[in-house]
Amino acid sequence: MRKTLETKPQLIQISAAWNSREGAPLGRNQYVELEIKKPKANGASTKLSANQKPCEKMAEAIVMDGGKRGQVVKVCADPTCRVHHPNTPSPQQVERERAEERKRIEKEKLAITTRHRILATILQRVSAPLKKADVLTVAHYLIGHLSYSQVPALAKRHKVEAKKDSASTQELLAKQVSTYDESDLCKLLLEISLLDSAYQRSAASRDDVLMDAAKRYRIDTEKLQKAASRGVTAILILKACSYATIALNQCAIQAFIYYTNVFVLLKRNHPGGAPELSNNVQKSASRR
Repeated sequence: MRKTLETKPQLIQISAAWNSREGAPLGRNQYVELEIKKPKANGASTKLSANQKPCEKMAEAIVMDGGKRGQVVKVCADPTCRVHHPNTPSPQQVERERAEERKRIEKEKLAITTRHRILATILQRVSAPLKKADVLTVAHYLIGHLSYSQVPALAKRHKVEAKKDSASTQELLAKQVSTYDESDLCKLLLEISLLDSAYQRSAASRDDVLMDAAKRYRIDTEKLQKAASRGVTAILILKACSYATIALNQCAIQAFIYYTNVFVLLKRNHPGGAPELSNNVQKSASRR
């Protein structure tokens, strides 16, 4: 195999494995091995599969591992080849799909933000119908039976963080809720019941317990959605302003370096006029 590479250094190195690391031989997901069929002598035409057809990007490759190790084969390693990669999307299609995905993610973020505000408003209007000891018993029971996905969600909402050498997150939650009063405990019970519904990305389901609770407490969900939309827009504007500030700072630094170099050159070539020129340079730099 080494002699083959020395005599034919242009050979593409391929692997029998599906994936490959950067700099390693191409994996099976990056090339198509070709088995070019010669036309029949009688001139009869047969339907050929994609790997039996030649293309302009066809090249020779050497197999670096597997059962065909050392063999030289024909391959097509061009992802834009319409013969061997007909289903590969165009760059324009990829960009459109990315833009649609970004819009979908922003829409989901807005929906979740709105539902979280609905949950917070519901909790503000909950009263304490039970005694503290009874409510605490129910709360401890529910915390001990939280699902795997509910534990980190509830812990984050109550600012509980488990460290490596500390107790479990559920134990820390149970300890913290023991300090709550009757009103906060009642809110916690309803919060646990509505937690899964608050993380839903759509309110299209008929059995939407979060929206049912919002109706009971007479909460204007459309108003909360508009407020959440304004909040998301404000965050995007702040991000854009921060990026613009960074760009302006970089321009100022570049201008300072430029005028400093000009001043050094002028001082070196014209020692007598350097002080006056330095003042002009500093004034010009400050204006920028």
